[in-house]
Amino acid sequence: MARNREPQIFNISFLDVICGALGAVIFLFIAVPKGGAPPGRSNQLNVSIDTTHRQLFATISDSLAGKRPGDTLLVVLTDYKPMPGISECPDCPSCPDLQPVADIEPARITTPKRERAGKDSALAAKPAETPPPPPDNFKRSKYEGDPPAVPCKVSIEINWADIGDNVDIFVCKGNKCVSGGAREIRDIGQWDSGKAKTKFFGSDLRTTQEAVRQFDKILPGEYKVYALFKESAKNNTSVRIRGLVYSRNDQGEEKGEPFGATLQLKAPRVLIGTVQMPENGAFQFTKN
Repeated sequence: MARNREPQIFNISFLDVICGALGAVIFLFIAVPKGGAPPGRSNQLNVSIDTTHRQLFATISDSLAGKRPGDTLLVVLTDYKPMPGISECPDCPSCPDLQPVADIEPARITTPKRERAGKDSALAAKPAETPPPPPDNFKRSKYEGDPPAVPCKVSIEINWADIGDNVDIFVCKGNKCVSGGAREIRDIGQWDSGKAKTKFFGSDLRTTQEAVRQFDKILPGEYKVYALFKESAKNNTSVRIRGLVYSRNDQGEEKGEPFGATLQLKAPRVLIGTVQMPENGAFQFTKN
């Protein structure tokens, strides 16, 4: 006589499927980075097209130097900017030489002495016109470099070469500072290490950059930028950092100013500079 078995919902096959799916999710969180690359290293190839002279200009990195015709490349267009016009770039060394125009002597027109004397006195009495002041806009400091890896309104960031070095950035307004210890203050911004977040383990994967960013709007004020060389896995006594102060207002106008500094290991934090940030993003950066 056959025994009647009750069906079991949680059998071994079901547990295998659930554990396999959970393991795949954990692997994705560990293997796929969520942060951006350091500034200036996200693009492998920058190409400029000169439509006037029908030429291409590009800077080839070492990773692409060995490529040959017929190789397959994956190209992802992340950003493009229009080339400056002739009015913005009047000095063009590759432009063809203009043909000289023959000097033509103007026709001699005789004017009575009395009439000529009256015109000369009128010109002498007329005050010289002063040129209008240049408009206060972003054209004088148009930023042509790489924007931050994370889209934002304001970014004050640093990066360094060796992943074994640990450098901290501090952006302070008054007596409040945003850094890795205090990751967000509404009056200053949000700290961002550019690291791959792993919420399951509560830690970050080490990278070579740190930044303080403003995402929703530009917060005006005076900011002090500090940096600290905290530790080194390779016993380096000093580190060279590169940085960028960047802003982008609501009209899409960008401004950026790079900077650099050398930090000594376990020395007090160093004042890099002061940023005067207005609401329109046309900041003034004074290096220390």
